[in-house]
Amino acid sequence: MATTSPPKGSYGFIGLGNMGFGMAKNVRQKMPASSKLLVCELVQSQRDEFCSAVEGDVEVARTPREIAEKCDIIITSLPNAAAVKKVFLDPSTGLLSGCPKDKAILFLETSTIEASASLEVLDAVKSSALAASFLDAPVSGGIPPAHAGTLTFMVGGPEDVFEKARPIMATMGKPENLIHCGGPGAGLATKQINNYIAYCSYVALCEGMNTGLKFGLDPKVLNGKTDVINASSGQCWNSLHMNPVKGVLPNSSASRDFKGGFKTELAQGVTRQMTKLMEEVGAKSVFGPVMDDVWARAVESDLCKDQESRSIWRLFTEEDGKLLGKTKIE
Repeated sequence: MATTSPPKGSYGFIGLGNMGFGMAKNVRQKMPASSKLLVCELVQSQRDEFCSAVEGDVEVARTPREIAEKCDIIITSLPNAAAVKKVFLDPSTGLLSGCPKDKAILFLETSTIEASASLEVLDAVKSSALAASFLDAPVSGGIPPAHAGTLTFMVGGPEDVFEKARPIMATMGKPENLIHCGGPGAGLATKQINNYIAYCSYVALCEGMNTGLKFGLDPKVLNGKTDVINASSGQCWNSLHMNPVKGVLPNSSASRDFKGGFKTELAQGVTRQMTKLMEEVGAKSVFGPVMDDVWARAVESDLCKDQESRSIWRLFTEEDGKLLGKTKIE
């Protein structure tokens, strides 16, 4: 689908972390040259690095309130629901404390948080910023696509607002991967379901690869560049890109000894978001308790904590899997 150029105006970006840094960089590169970008980030080293690395008109804002006072388009990329609520709702420094009721600000909230928390923020926006628009627009792809501008956006909110935001999202993501998922909260629910399925499939891949190794199978035949799993019905995103056995897939996190990338603690958070969502809507869950248990063990283990999340492979292989205990479904 053809995408028009991003609109003129003042842009604000809050959160220059692992994902936000690359996203904000692409916004500045692709937004109108005459427009100004204001950034707000708690960590000074991140602010300084961004300002020195990015060309174009960039100004540092001291608080989210200052962003709201000066910007027409505001993008947030934050680590958790508590941070999102503080950025929007803090009575002294938050976005809504400085947002005029009659100013038609577009809020593009790209953090991966609970849908219920996002809906709480949306209600506050509706109450205090009457002319503003709000989309929950979590992203998928990881840090390299954030820098490359090839993310996928899963978006919840009014369709007309989605279309208005499309050219802005296209500065950070693939135009064909800007997906309107439904009304408010739908983007986050979709993201949580996607994350959960991906991690369930990775746990299954760990079990399969560990079984294959113990049986004496060649892991590169089982799941390598030319392999059985990816030529058969077991194929999934992780089997294509993230085999846990070092040396099988050269670009997997296993080949970096699970350094960098999406950490175990963050994976536990997104998995818990999904199990909470299943509870909230009354959906039957079979794997949920097992997944919660796996990640609870991972964040306490020296083999996995503060490592890339797919380091949970080590729980299957070290000490003959005893670190995983005897979790079962009742």
